[in-house]
Amino acid sequence: MKELLTRVIVALFGIPLLVFLIWQGGWYFFALIVVISVVGQIEFYNSAVNKKIDITYFPAILATVLILFSIQTGILNSILAALVLIFMFIFISEMFIGQGSPILNVAVTFLGIIYPGLFLAALLFLRANIEKLDISSSAGFILTLFVSIWACDTFAYFIGKPLGKHRLFEKVSPKKSIEGAIGGLAGALLVFLIVHYAGWYKISLEMALFSGSVVGIFGQLGDLVESWFKRDSGVKDSSSILPGHGGFLDRFDSLIFVSPVFFLVYLLSV
Repeated sequence: MKELLTRVIVALFGIPLLVFLIWQGGWYFFALIVVISVVGQIEFYNSAVNKKIDITYFPAILATVLILFSIQTGILNSILAALVLIFMFIFISEMFIGQGSPILNVAVTFLGIIYPGLFLAALLFLRANIEKLDISSSAGFILTLFVSIWACDTFAYFIGKPLGKHRLFEKVSPKKSIEGAIGGLAGALLVFLIVHYAGWYKISLEMALFSGSVVGIFGQLGDLVESWFKRDSGVKDSSSILPGHGGFLDRFDSLIFVSPVFFLVYLLSV
């Protein structure tokens, strides 16, 4: 009961703040993505420490922030030059201060820049460019994305718990079922269909069905990927920074995996 109350209190504070930052866009949304990316990156690195991997924290986090800053501002050449220097420093510093396997240390350090930082950079890009996919409100679309992910998780849980008989991916997440995954897909689709038919903003039926399918499929894959990392590291939650909810990676794992898919759609559409 106490844990449920804690979850509710965090949600009551966090959800309005999330909606405000998404709706405001600009530097507000940039700040949101930076916080999710950097905290998620630190959580990922901290879990890797359990595997006796030595991370070059500060340069890697700086690289993530610079990637996001380049998307926000459109400044490319100077930031690319800085990134090259940072990447070279990560390799060189490993020879002097790294312990354990240099290959694993450098590989996991770079993986933390890609996941979650580079993947979430795609969402930052979409916030400013989604109208080019014939969607009239970027803020509305990203809010729908968040709600759809939440609906996917909720439907998967409440359908999978009583009806789940066939394991989805037992070696990664023993409790998840195929029936729950189908329920999650239905929940994600339902949210986008409601937005389309309610006319909150302009989104075609085809795009609504496609978007719901992306969330329902890749969102659940993102959840499995994060579970896979946690299982390998031997941790239950990515952190305890959000009381009752775990860590940022636990809350935003689906979003991290969904975002680059929509970025790829954008690249193929323009």
